[in-house]
Amino acid sequence: MRLVKKYVMRLLTPVVAYRTVVLFFILTLAAVTIASCKDETANKAENLYKSDLETASSAASIKIRYRPQWYHQAQYAGVYMAAKKGFYKNYGLDVEIQSGGADVPAFESLISGVTDITQLFLLTALTRDAEKNNLVNLAQISQKSSLMLVGKKARGINSISDLNNKKIGLWRTDFRELSLIFLKQNNLSMKIENLDISINMFLNDIIDAMNVMRYNEYHQLIQAGINPEELFLIPFSDVGLNIIEDGLYTTREFYNKYPTQCENFAEATMDGWLYAINHQEETIDLVLDIMKRHHIRANRPHQAWMLKEIREVVLAKPNKMGILAEEDFEITKSLLEAQGLPVSKQFYRDFYPDAK
Repeated sequence: MRLVKKYVMRLLTPVVAYRTVVLFFILTLAAVTIASCKDETANKAENLYKSDLETASSAASIKIRYRPQWYHQAQYAGVYMAAKKGFYKNYGLDVEIQSGGADVPAFESLISGVTDITQLFLLTALTRDAEKNNLVNLAQISQKSSLMLVGKKARGINSISDLNNKKIGLWRTDFRELSLIFLKQNNLSMKIENLDISINMFLNDIIDAMNVMRYNEYHQLIQAGINPEELFLIPFSDVGLNIIEDGLYTTREFYNKYPTQCENFAEATMDGWLYAINHQEETIDLVLDIMKRHHIRANRPHQAWMLKEIREVVLAKPNKMGILAEEDFEITKSLLEAQGLPVSKQFYRDFYPDAK
């Protein structure tokens, strides 16, 4: 509509001016001049209009490659629904949703230029950004930690101190970092076993405790037949480690080149999350279809649990949905500094350009 109005104004201005001049000329000469001016004006206006459309199209029609930080599942439902319902398209974006997982680490994919936008934990982003200081947070999806440690009461774990000298399974990825900080803060000496995506070591009593996400592995344990009352839970959000997790990230280079498109991607994604939250059955249908097409084992109750739990994380601070609060940024940064770990040197408003 803005371009149409621009076209109309450019077309009308010379015609009005001509009507003033026509009073001073002979009627016949004026008629010839009008025809000539109208043709020339119309041609110029049409060319300008076409130029405006081409410029707008060129500015918007870029392909954005998004990669989730893990395998396809309801954890990324907002992105799936934004694509399915045309929210990205409404912003003029052509979005390719890549596959994630252990074989394609999200951060490495982003830095190498294979991916344009990815999803990372805030702790991971601030640690990994220490070398180049060029990550940009576009939107903060998580507003509360979902990370927990679980231990079996039957193996003598009924308190935090009971973890000492026990075996614990931790993911071999960056996701283990907060668990290591927790062990250090509580002076716990534990034998660490590396985990990938399986809960079998815990089920078979090879380990006494393990790290889990409330929306994922914790529910897998329940589905496997463990009664919740059999578990001792340590939600990090309850022990002073409420470090928010998933956010959308790109590089400074990509953001500087396409700032509007990056902001539009973030807006469309959060629109997708609102839709997913308010249309959960439709969303689960889509998630299961995507997982099936990528040959990922899934069941509806687990994906429904995941979406329900993610909803609580996304809406934990309703007035800050999608926003990276300065307080969360500084808390996470200070935690890393206190542990002597690598940390980004960026200031809040550089790391999160959308800060108001």
